[in-house]
Amino acid sequence: MYPSLLLALLAISTKPVLGNKHQLYSGFFSGSQLYGIQFDDETSTLIVINNITTNSSNGSKWIAIDERRENIYVASGASYNSYTIASNLGLTLTSSLAISETCDNLNYIVSSPSSPYTVFGAPYSIGCSGQAITIDQSGALQSIVGDITYGNSSGVHGLAVNPKGSFIYSADDMGNAVWVHSFDSTTGAIEEVQYLAAPSSANPRHLAVHPKGNYVYVVFEEGNKLAVYSRDTSTGKLTYTNTTYPLIPSTYTNTSSYMSDEVAFSVSSAESPKYLFASSRSRYTSSPGYVTAFSLDATTGAIQEQLFLSQTTGSGGGANSVSPAIFSEDYFAITDSGSNFIEVWQVSADGSAATVAAHLDLDNGPANVVWYS
Repeated sequence: MYPSLLLALLAISTKPVLGNKHQLYSGFFSGSQLYGIQFDDETSTLIVINNITTNSSNGSKWIAIDERRENIYVASGASYNSYTIASNLGLTLTSSLAISETCDNLNYIVSSPSSPYTVFGAPYSIGCSGQAITIDQSGALQSIVGDITYGNSSGVHGLAVNPKGSFIYSADDMGNAVWVHSFDSTTGAIEEVQYLAAPSSANPRHLAVHPKGNYVYVVFEEGNKLAVYSRDTSTGKLTYTNTTYPLIPSTYTNTSSYMSDEVAFSVSSAESPKYLFASSRSRYTSSPGYVTAFSLDATTGAIQEQLFLSQTTGSGGGANSVSPAIFSEDYFAITDSGSNFIEVWQVSADGSAATVAAHLDLDNGPANVVWYS
């Protein structure tokens, strides 16, 4: 075979699978609904497929999907709920676990990427612990087996787990710190490994562990920056590198008008993600938020370059949550709870920009979305 033809065939084979319909779920900050939504990458359209009534009346503050994409987990009020995914993006409630009503602001939930796929969650309440939750063979939430303890002034807003599920990383927004805990999936034992005070007025909100394990990237909500922490792959401990990247234009002096929010890797199941996405929100609906992307070293996971810093089409409200697609590293969804819409964005071929591919107006404020297909 001629080399030029071989290269052409290889190029075709490595292109993302487009011209298809992809499904995702959206949670909301209020009400009792979850939406099943479809994105058509050929026609660049978003439509609601299923309006699902859940057993949560005060909104789903955060939703997560398990690694096998068979279950949806919802953190809401004082209960964790699990739903099995049915046909036509339907959901069937399979279990519900309650925590103390004194910590009734469950705000974040994440599923471990490795067997036994333990689920971790946390309320955004002062002095409250997070929880480690086992699942049964079907993936339904089974029982709370351990508490992730913090300080008396802590209020954790985001969690992340290393690829093996053996370390839990917590962004302590109220306590201005990052915590590291070890987790033994056999015994359920959780132990504090490290407490790291963040820089003054940083307020860590969300964070992400690179699949290679060498770095943890942390959003400083009040500082409006993305911070780089190096990670010891043996002990799980972090070291703040004093390296940050702006999540709003560096020339802005009115930084108090913004709240930085989300950080996520493209195609989260990949060992070497192409991009790291992050976002910020505006406190005013009259001003837009921002979304940015970074290129990553394929071997180490280190940031190579900040590729763009683009205005979002709305303020983001309490969201501007970025959810990378699972069918292509060049697509991601953004939720806007200030103006009640979801958008799918596409990164340009050279990675230097991203633009809106599809827009869907909603009747409520979406919190975050998860991709099913």
